[in-house]
Order: sequence, then structure tokens, then C-alpha cells
Amino acid sequence: MTDDLKDKITQAIKKSGFDLPECFDLTVPPEDFPYDYATNVAMVIAGTEKINPKTVAEKIVKNYSFDMTEKIEIAGGGFINIKQKREYFLKKLAEILESGENYGRSEVGKNKKVNIEFISANPTGPLHIGNARGGPIGEVISNVLSWLGWKVEREFYLNDTGNQILKFGQTLAYWYILKNDSNFHFPEGGYPGDFLKTVSEEIQKEKKAEISKLKDEELVEFFIRFGLEKTIRRIKEDIILLGINFDKWVYESDFLNSGKSFEVVEKLSAGGHTSKREGALWFTSNDLDPNDRETVLLRSDADKTPTYFATDVAYHKDKFDRASELLIDVWGATHHGHIARVKSALKALSYNDGNLKVVLYQNVRLKKDGEVKLMGKRLGNYINIVDLLGKFKVSPDVFKYMIISQSPSSVIDFDLELAIEQSEKNPVYYLQYAYARICSILQKADAKKIDELEKIARGEASVDLADLAPLKDKKELDLIKVLTKFDDELLMISGDFQIQALPHFATEVASKYHDFYSTCQVLSEDRKLTTARLLLILATRNVLKISLTLMGISAPEKM
Repeated sequence: MTDDLKDKITQAIKKSGFDLPECFDLTVPPEDFPYDYATNVAMVIAGTEKINPKTVAEKIVKNYSFDMTEKIEIAGGGFINIKQKREYFLKKLAEILESGENYGRSEVGKNKKVNIEFISANPTGPLHIGNARGGPIGEVISNVLSWLGWKVEREFYLNDTGNQILKFGQTLAYWYILKNDSNFHFPEGGYPGDFLKTVSEEIQKEKKAEISKLKDEELVEFFIRFGLEKTIRRIKEDIILLGINFDKWVYESDFLNSGKSFEVVEKLSAGGHTSKREGALWFTSNDLDPNDRETVLLRSDADKTPTYFATDVAYHKDKFDRASELLIDVWGATHHGHIARVKSALKALSYNDGNLKVVLYQNVRLKKDGEVKLMGKRLGNYINIVDLLGKFKVSPDVFKYMIISQSPSSVIDFDLELAIEQSEKNPVYYLQYAYARICSILQKADAKKIDELEKIARGEASVDLADLAPLKDKKELDLIKVLTKFDDELLMISGDFQIQALPHFATEVASKYHDFYSTCQVLSEDRKLTTARLLLILATRNVLKISLTLMGISAPEKM
């Protein structure tokens, strides 16, 4: 909520005769810094104008005028530091209260549609804490963009064809064949572990009569068909357990069966973007290595089968054709090389490849009993989501928080012992406890007074600034300052998808609230001070609840 301050800086820039830069930072310095905000705008302008940043800063400060500013100074290198009056933050608190449960909402994305594809785990097994990492990431991005006015379509893409599905079917068939042939070898590249063995046995039991009539060469396709039904159903159940929702489920096989994969190849060929080599059809682009074997569109087999790449291009084309202005894909880091290929193909098809954004996330390693281990389906050492939530009793809230509190680009060591911990050592409990503590205070307050103030906190009534005047304690002001950062945080997340900024912000709010609570008694004989502090904690409650909701985490009123 620093728009008014940015406006004043913008006016000073124009009065100083400088061209307004496209963007500049207005940041909140460290807590012990004697100023409330710092901006690098003079340095940005100086870089363009090729003059001394200090000279630029001096002119801007000379032309700066804002009656809510207490002090402004130029620091080394050309930074401009600004200290606002207490009344400025009280006014901001009033604006937060009057926004009610819609604080931070905007229409930045009004009339714009965004398609967000996330999780999209191969249907060769259940979700585990590694391949489910994209879930909380995609959920936060979806929720934030929706809060900012975008029309969001959440999508799960199922890769139900290809070599991994063949290995999946071979693994299922193996457990059937092994009963009659003890020397039968486990398929190379197959999926170890008990899960597919159990699925195979379920199919054998349910389809006993049908299996007995099959020829050997029909077994794998049979197990693929019924195995996919079971694993896809299980994935959907796991997602429900996590409390994550999708608007659309898309199957790779649909693009092959409908001919859309061939159609996109034909379009690329008609545009002169393909070449034939080694019996296969390749996508060619000046942006890519011509020898990149992942750019094959049609294989060299007799049927000229479309590759995963060809079908994925068709899928992205389909998403754009469904009137999505922006596509966001949340992928595992191993897909890094795939980004340039898909973007280049979309560009060749005359789509704006800049409107495809990809968020890559790194591996999740399991930390258990002090040991850290890499997980994977083929390693057979993963923890399923259903076991995490059931056997280990880790709540979906905790799982989500531990995922989104770190940058997607960082490897996560999922600490199982910390996830199970139900105390303030567990960071999500720390957040929820702050919210519950506020609710507890409100329940103890005078009911009639709370009803009156709740109307303000719902945005149904305006705030009398005189009611906030008693707020003078440093910890009160520190809490207000943090609350004012919320909408800026959301805008940044919508641009760079660094979702960890949201839990970090919420934790800062909780921390400042706990600091405030430790020394500032909310309910007292001083009625004016009580009213002011009740309004402050109502604003804090709203911000915490909105933050938790956007993270997909519950906000319990009692703990």
C-alpha cells in the first residue's frame, strides 16, 4: 500500500525534469534502520542519463513534497531514505480495515485468462512428497492470481502414453507372469516397490476370468488399461486429501487419438520448420541445436508415431486456443531443456512464446532419523501422500507450508520429525497460533463493542482516525508497517512466482503480532486504547486469514 508514496516520488521525478523509469524499487529496510522506506530510483535514472546518482537524488529530494513525510535523506550511492509520520501508518491501518476481507484484492488481471498446469505426475504410481511438490506451488500461484482478478483455470496433464507407460504395464504384467515362471526377469527400467505389485494383484483378482483368456502379447496392454484406471483414481484421491482442486484433467492420449498431435506436426512442416533425418521427422529452429534428439516430432517406426514433444506442443497450442492469454507450467527441474523446445515450436506456430512461463522446482529429499535420502518411484523409497497424512499424521497444512516456504529452485530436505511436531517449533503452527490467539482475545472482549468494530473489519463501516490515535508504541507501529506490505508482496509474487514470499510475509506478521502481544495489553480499563488495539488486531486477523487462505492453509480459531 505504498502507491501514494510512489506517486509523490513520481511527481518529484517529473518536476526534476527526468524521464520516468519503467520501474523502481521502494523497499522496506531492515528493522533497526531509522527510516521506513528506501528507493533506488535515482540510481536507475542515473544509469539511463549517464550522470552522477547523487546529483539525481538531490534534485528529486528538492522537488519532493508529501505532508505525511517526517524526514528524507540521501544515502551513499544515491539511495533515498524516507521516514513517514506516525499518522501515515494510522491512515494505512484505516485503509486496511476498510478493505475488510478483501484487503490486497485488485483487478490487475481483470478480463485476462491464465491457464496454470501443475503436478501432472506420471500416472505410474501414487503421489509422493517429491512429485507432489508442484501441487502447493501451483495452488499458491493460482490463488494469488485469482485474488488479483485473473480468471484462473487449474489443469492437470496426464502423460498416459509413451515409454514410461509401457514400463508401467510391463511391471504390472511381471507380477502376474512370475507366478507361473519363477525365472521371469523384472523388466529393465520397471517400477520397483510394493505399490504396483498390489495394483497387479488387485487386477488379477478382479479380472481373473478375462486374464485367463489373453495371449501373452496381450497382457501388457491389458494391465496398462486397468492399471491406469487404478493409479489415476488414486492420484485424484491423493489430491483431494491435500485439499487441492483442478478445473480440468487433460490426457496425452486424447491428442494422439484425435489427431491433434499430427495436425501440429503438419503445421510446423507447412511453415518450413521440419526436416527428415534417420527416418524420423525433426523440428528445426535457429534457436535450437539441430542435433538435439529431443526435438524429434515423428519417430522412425512404421506408424511414424508422434513423440512426447510433438504432443506437448499440440497441448500448449490447445491451451492458447482456449483463449488463455498466459500459460504457467509448474515442472520438475529435469524438464529444463524442454522449455526452449516448446517455446521455439510455439513461436514457429505464430504464438507469443513470451506468454508461456515455466516455474521449475527441484527435488525433495526425505530427512528421517537424521538421514537425508533422495526419493523416486524407480528407487522405490518414497513416502506416499496417503501415508504421510495417515500413517505419519502430518496435516496437509504442514506439508503445504514446508513446500512453499522455500524457493522452488531450492532442493528441499523434508524434515519428517519437524512435520510431525505439533508446537511452535513447527512454523505453520506458529502462524495458526497467532491467528487463534487473536480470535481468543476477540471472544473475551465486550460483545457489543466487537460487533461494532467487526463492521469496520468487514469493510461495512469507515474508521474514525481518532479511534486509532492511541497507537503510539513502537511494537504497534512495527506491526502496522508489516501489514501495509501485503498488497505489494502479492503483486511481486504474481510477477516472479517466488511463492515463498507469502509464507515469509505471514511469518513476519505473526512474529510482529507475538512481539506486540508480549508487551501491549489489548483489553484494559483504558477504553480508547482498548478500541485502538482491538482494531489493530482485527486488521492483523484479516491479513493472516487471507494469507493462510491464499496458501491453501486453514485458519483455526482455537488450538
